[in-house]
Amino acid sequence: MGRCDVSVIIKLPKLDIPVKRVEPVLVDVDKLVPHEEIVTKRLEDVKKMIIDLNAVDMPVIVAPIPGTDKYLIVDGHHRWAALKDLGYRKVPAIIVDYFDPSIKLETWYPAIIGEIEEFLREASGELEIVETPITPEEAVEKLEEGGIAFIILSRNGKAWIIKGGIEEQKKVSKILNKLNIEGKIKLAYYGLREEALQDLEKGEINYLFLRKPPTKQEVIEIARQGKVYSPKTTRHILPYIPAKTNTPLNQLK
Repeated sequence: MGRCDVSVIIKLPKLDIPVKRVEPVLVDVDKLVPHEEIVTKRLEDVKKMIIDLNAVDMPVIVAPIPGTDKYLIVDGHHRWAALKDLGYRKVPAIIVDYFDPSIKLETWYPAIIGEIEEFLREASGELEIVETPITPEEAVEKLEEGGIAFIILSRNGKAWIIKGGIEEQKKVSKILNKLNIEGKIKLAYYGLREEALQDLEKGEINYLFLRKPPTKQEVIEIARQGKVYSPKTTRHILPYIPAKTNTPLNQLK
């Protein structure tokens, strides 16, 4: 299926992306703006890693937010949050042009291995959910209409539309994570919709949550407004993988 991150399966497409060393610049920690929620467990793990290493292994990827002196965090939310929590004033960063076509923006697709009943039971009190039979092709088209947080597909032809937007996606994420931690489902995240649909058809997953990927402009606007998406909403694909630079903590005071 893919690698396991804590208790969540992460399935990424195989991409041939080169590793490139880019010398980071130091940016004020308060100049960086997140666009996704921080996961507490992940934050604590990153803080421990930074303390143990006495350095930040990889730079944070950031991009200027037009019309401001702030920077959008493109990749590295937990490294930034860890340094901020630990009282450091600077963050090693690579500054990119967010609207460069070589930087791609996709989304992650949650999936359930197990049954859907517990999710529907917990979500029904918080979310507007409508059961409606729909094919994967129809679901992709339906998402373009807007006003839909997720469309849940199953192997047996059943499907559910969860109405809403960002806030409803956050509620879905929290319920899925809760059920996963409780062992009531196994949670997976797919980086490629086509691969997720193939695994659904093969029975490797039981339910797939489809959503419309955000646009770069939408991400910028979310950051401008001081809002955040749920974790694992955006998946940025850079033209290279930054090499580890191991910036010493004494340079970040």
